[in-house]
Amino acid sequence: MLIKCRKCSNPLAAIDDAHVLAVHSRREFAADSLPACPTERDGAEVFLHEDHLPGWMNAEIEQTQWTRGKLKCTKCGQKVGSFDFVSGVRCKCPVGGSVLPAVHLVRSKVDVRKSVG
Repeated sequence: MLIKCRKCSNPLAAIDDAHVLAVHSRREFAADSLPACPTERDGAEVFLHEDHLPGWMNAEIEQTQWTRGKLKCTKCGQKVGSFDFVSGVRCKCPVGGSVLPAVHLVRSKVDVRKSVG
């Protein structure tokens, strides 16, 4: 999967589909994945597995000592996402809700091209 900044088309990440997560930390593209959760249905965010991030994202996370912060395009500075390893933000499920994956990109700020084949 190739992810680019929507504002300047700068490539932000080339990530294997297996490392893009659904709201409940499952693989987003798993065949049995049905969007029953309202957060998942909204589809406003692309959740990424924290162990498989590009170097520039890891550097941003390390700089904040794994707390929370914004992810900005390395070329134009546009905010493209954020991370939060502190709060444990929950999804909008009616019963309890699961803790969301810590790293996400905002779909309206990035272009996502799924891998072919």
